[in-house]
Amino acid sequence: MSEKAEKSIIKIRGLSKTFRGAGGEVQALTDVDLDIREGEIFGIIGLSGAGKSTLVRCINLLERPSAGSVEVDGREMTALTRAELPEARRGIGMIFQGFNLLMQRTAEENIRFPLEIAGVRRSEARARARELLELVGLSERAQAYPAQLSGGQRQRVAIARALAARPRVLLCDEATSALDPTTTQSILELIREINRSMGVTVVVITHEMRVIEQICHRVAIIDRSRICELGTPDEVFIRPQSEAGRRLLYPGGEPPQSAGACGAALRLAFDGEITDKPIIAGMVLATGAPVNILYASTRVIDGRTYGQTVLRLPADGAAERRMLAYLEAEGVTYQLLEEGSFDA
Repeated sequence: MSEKAEKSIIKIRGLSKTFRGAGGEVQALTDVDLDIREGEIFGIIGLSGAGKSTLVRCINLLERPSAGSVEVDGREMTALTRAELPEARRGIGMIFQGFNLLMQRTAEENIRFPLEIAGVRRSEARARARELLELVGLSERAQAYPAQLSGGQRQRVAIARALAARPRVLLCDEATSALDPTTTQSILELIREINRSMGVTVVVITHEMRVIEQICHRVAIIDRSRICELGTPDEVFIRPQSEAGRRLLYPGGEPPQSAGACGAALRLAFDGEITDKPIIAGMVLATGAPVNILYASTRVIDGRTYGQTVLRLPADGAAERRMLAYLEAEGVTYQLLEEGSFDA
């Protein structure tokens, strides 16, 4: 994201959404305020039922808010007439977990479809579709039907279709949840490249912290219909301030415990600044003291380490101090989760 991208392309104020059904009212969103900057990749993360998908659908008015305002690229969406709304939506592309492709149309025809609806000439629509097929790496699959494509290829077609009308904003609602890890990685790299090369603002809805870590410039955590935390992925990942943030980081919502141990529990956070150097093994060898690994969720991407590890340190104050000094020297971010029972 460029330094000039401080202008808010999406402004949400006082947004609330209530669903009414036979069982009564359900409050999906409550008084949400949010600014998303032009040219950034913005993540919205939360557990199932938190309200994140409702929030993204309110941005393009697939769901009409019960209260509040949604401004996209200078247009107040809630004030548009039924006739004005389709034009405004052409500036907002959207991709879904389930791809939502037309099974009776080829890849090229799926991409052309929104242009044909908008009245674009057939020759122009065909040229745009072929341009986008090349962008997403599927030029040779133009005449393939969705049933003949893999899940990752279908999502690439869906991304190309969402870009057909040259939108300023791209909404991604759990776009990688149905994909395997390798395919997920390739789709995230594609989204990042689209953001970088085309300047499209991307809003990513997900329940996976790894998606946020890899491509987002900023992230909001939504919980029980409200935004409870907002910041860069590093800020939210390394030191979560909300209960919802901790639930996303730890299974069960709390740091793992080790019965009977009396050393301190220590969380190491890896944000990609550290290469794939064996930090824990190096620390043990350098300090001459062992540790227990209570929990680990790390991966290496392009030779850099992302994720977190929770350790139980030895019940020895001197050994702990040596270990902390080692981590500081190596530039590793750490957090003491609980104190041990050793004598200082």
